[in-house]
Amino acid sequence: MFSRFPYGRAPFWIAVAALVSTVTWAATRGLQAPRPDLVLVTFTQSHYDAYRRAVPAFERAHGVTVQVEFTNWTPLRSRLQNAMLAGTEVPDLAEVFEGSLGFFTRGPVRDIGLYDLTDRLHADGLYDRLVPSRFSLWSAEGRVYALPHDVHPVMLAYRRDLVAAAGIDVATLDTWDKFVAAGQRATRDLDGDGVIDRYMLDLRADGDWGLTTLLFQRGGALFDPQGNVAFDSEIVAQTILWYLRQSEGPRKIATDAGWGQSTAKAMTDGLVLFFITPDWRSFQFEEEEPWLRGKMALMPLPAWAPGERRTSVWGGTGLMMMKASKHPELAWELAKYLYFDPASLGEHFAETNLVPVLKDAWTRPELDAPNPYYGGQRIGRMYTALAPDTPPVYSSPVDAVARAKLNEAYSRCVTKYRRDGEAGLLETIRSELSRAADDVRRMADRTRTLTEAG
Repeated sequence: MFSRFPYGRAPFWIAVAALVSTVTWAATRGLQAPRPDLVLVTFTQSHYDAYRRAVPAFERAHGVTVQVEFTNWTPLRSRLQNAMLAGTEVPDLAEVFEGSLGFFTRGPVRDIGLYDLTDRLHADGLYDRLVPSRFSLWSAEGRVYALPHDVHPVMLAYRRDLVAAAGIDVATLDTWDKFVAAGQRATRDLDGDGVIDRYMLDLRADGDWGLTTLLFQRGGALFDPQGNVAFDSEIVAQTILWYLRQSEGPRKIATDAGWGQSTAKAMTDGLVLFFITPDWRSFQFEEEEPWLRGKMALMPLPAWAPGERRTSVWGGTGLMMMKASKHPELAWELAKYLYFDPASLGEHFAETNLVPVLKDAWTRPELDAPNPYYGGQRIGRMYTALAPDTPPVYSSPVDAVARAKLNEAYSRCVTKYRRDGEAGLLETIRSELSRAADDVRRMADRTRTLTEAG
């Protein structure tokens, strides 16, 4: 056989393998499962698990098939963008992360590959039943292009036992000024070796989520409702000044507890007493530090001034519906079923501590249940009481750039503070914010020009 094949033994078997695979593909092509009626993609494992459990009832009720897919956020965003630009196949529904909507709503309205959901929300009576501040994250030019999944109100989690031992009455910590005063007493070198063993608060060393969470609470913003850069404001400058003094100053009360195992050790050892905690992080603590069950508690954020807002927001997920969907009405029904069914939302809270954006679901018994990890506190009631006061957060195609530039400006201010102390500090903060904001504006103008030209 091989002697009659002019190219030798190896090429012969390669040719055989190619022939067999071609015949197999042709024979089985017709046996492949047809594309399901709907495809939904998410980047969150807990959402994926919840949707997989919920979808069979929807399939039975509507006589359809639904495929739920899971992927990591970075490839999901890039693949969606590329597919929408190329006009290739996309899922019917896709969950996206905070700050990403601007990537998909650039250019003329006619070219946006997403359904405008504003009129549907009003027609189905949903608009007024959701927390209004959460639409800001998923809107462009006043129109809603994704459904908000969550609220993510923020509180402070704290070591109940250590705070009590330190003589701190959390009921008195209703403003940040009072919190700082208590923190200056509690932040101490406990063993006399010259190293601080206990800090009052966990704050990121590079600003990042710690800074944005606090400036959102104070009324600051990265962008205004029209998507214009807005972080070179006096509110943001004063927030950075406060943040620097607590993190770097001679009477600092904060340190960076890190993430994951680092945070767990800081909590366990009592290195830090208080942690900025949106609803999703409260569950993360339960999962990652179960040995602190009963030793933890939650409280609202201190206000910047008496009577002002005592919460903020950190994070967010939204659900987009693609214009390329062959079954838009069915996709809309699935979106409502997964996002706005009160019974399912109650169960989801019990599994994740996530506060539903649908206010109707707040009466579910799961949100009223005592939580043993937090000493029996009814944390669902605590978070939902704060949810209506969560600040709006506006998106932009240059959201990621703005956050990076804000962190860069903060880092420059840290260097200045470490070198010169308070001398000229506020002027430096204002100058660095102005420079960073101008950089982002130039990037936004360039993005806008390229989009319009395209």
